[in-house]
Amino acid sequence: MRRRRRQDDSGGNQQNWLLTYSDVITLVLCMFVMLYSFSTIDAQKFEQLVESLSQSFSGVLDGGKVVDPEENLDNLLPPDQDDGEEDDELRDVFEQVQELIEQQGLEDEVAIGFTPIGVEITFDNATLFDSGSADLRGESFDILASIGEVIAEIDNYITVEGHTDNVPQSSIEFPSNWELSASRAISVVRYLKQNNDIQPHRLSATGYGEYNPIASNDTERGRQKNRRVNVVILKSEAQ
Repeated sequence: MRRRRRQDDSGGNQQNWLLTYSDVITLVLCMFVMLYSFSTIDAQKFEQLVESLSQSFSGVLDGGKVVDPEENLDNLLPPDQDDGEEDDELRDVFEQVQELIEQQGLEDEVAIGFTPIGVEITFDNATLFDSGSADLRGESFDILASIGEVIAEIDNYITVEGHTDNVPQSSIEFPSNWELSASRAISVVRYLKQNNDIQPHRLSATGYGEYNPIASNDTERGRQKNRRVNVVILKSEAQ
């Protein structure tokens, strides 16, 4: 009796490894894309990664479109409708204070600029205080009163920062630069409150001492820059 010849299916088995290889390549590609999505977004590096993977995987990504991740993230964020109005108010404050500084000839003693958190007005300490003192000088009243009138018209929070150089304090009143810088900030806050009808909950005072310098303390010029008071009008409005 003749045996039935078994059907040869070796040809199909030879093709199965190609399917497995394709699955592995796809999984590896997905892993790289996921890892990259968790890292810092950089459009240029993202394009380089896609190009490299395209070459390595022999056209797997051919015809694909590189999407700008930053652009798509922006589209996912809800629009802030108050940003425009808030920016306009801060710009008005900036322009008015800058004009006051120029009118009083204080360009060398008072500076103003925008920061990521709002508008910052920087006073040289010598403009406001005598050395080692936290009592406001009489010459500072005009500029502080004028600036107070401007910021009294808006509802933003205001923080006053006191800074010193690294020359140690050894007085009973100010055992360290922390006490001196904090007392100077409080003096400015108190003046703004008492003379400009600014609501107290909008005001705060911070003393940084010598620990937030903007210049080297190795020179007198650098120490002079570090002795300063900042009046910062924050972007957020008081409720």
